[in-house]
Amino acid sequence: MPLSLKWSVQRITTKFEFKIARSAESYYDVIILELSDGEFTAFGEAAPSKRYEQGHKAILELLSEFKNQILELAVDQAESRQDQLEKLFPQSYSLQAALDTAFWDLHGQRLGTPLWKIFGATRQLVTSSYTIGISDLSIIPEKIKEAAAYPILKIKLGTDYDHDIMRAIRAETDKVLRVDVNEGWKTLDDARRGAEWLAEENVEFLEQPMPAHQLDDIARLRDFSPLPLVADENSVRPEDIPGLVGVYDGINIKLMKCGGLTNARKMVSLAHEHKFDIMLGCMIETSIGISAMSQLGSFARWLDLDGNVLIANDPYKGVGNQAGEIILLEKPGLGIEKS
Repeated sequence: MPLSLKWSVQRITTKFEFKIARSAESYYDVIILELSDGEFTAFGEAAPSKRYEQGHKAILELLSEFKNQILELAVDQAESRQDQLEKLFPQSYSLQAALDTAFWDLHGQRLGTPLWKIFGATRQLVTSSYTIGISDLSIIPEKIKEAAAYPILKIKLGTDYDHDIMRAIRAETDKVLRVDVNEGWKTLDDARRGAEWLAEENVEFLEQPMPAHQLDDIARLRDFSPLPLVADENSVRPEDIPGLVGVYDGINIKLMKCGGLTNARKMVSLAHEHKFDIMLGCMIETSIGISAMSQLGSFARWLDLDGNVLIANDPYKGVGNQAGEIILLEKPGLGIEKS
């Protein structure tokens, strides 16, 4: 039976306003794909980031325009399929990711095997962090309370009141923290002072401290930073990784940036080749996107796969998250169910 594809827009709302150095949102419109061969139905998710592409309306137009070409793609030939996806949708990494995920899910279901097994991964994963976005200081105690079960917190900074944020957090908890600046520190002096100060606050690493185009400054920061530096906005696609040698200690891989599981697997291999530590991250996503990236979880030193637990209305069920412990399923493919 030939393949069929349908899609829908789902508005997911965050439990708290999700604010980072360059944006603040209370909801996100994601595109959910359902790819069927008549026997199995597979899922994919596009959660576009304004940092990298246009929003969901542009994706809807692309799906309508190229639906026939999509349905001609091979279910069991990931490399050639990814090449075709990149030719069809060079302007939308998240659509590439959604389609690649759906095809992998269908492939796994046909084989009767979870994707993590197909990828040679295991179920033994490190603990995922829980993100505390930028907010008014008065809301921080409530956010810390919401995150009480999670032993590792990821803190968003990059404001003119970073010290106040950290003081407010440290008044509530002594947990291990990870800090993500999202390109928020613009000068080398600011970044150097920030790294030195955070090293005294039980911070594990510093993610994307400066704008991505300031690679030379970031390399200089690494020379004297007491904290490991992890690339996010600099670590988008597989081809980015060789240029980060000597600049960062680790890379953050996200499906919605790299174009899906096929490219994420390439990035894992390249990170190992170039001796980078690996973090697997996410945007604000439903359990479809989080379940997809979790299939590669055992290859990572750090996990930041909390997008689905930061929202109030996840319409799907997939991998579990118990206080940061990601529970992979034994179900074929991704194992997604509708809530």
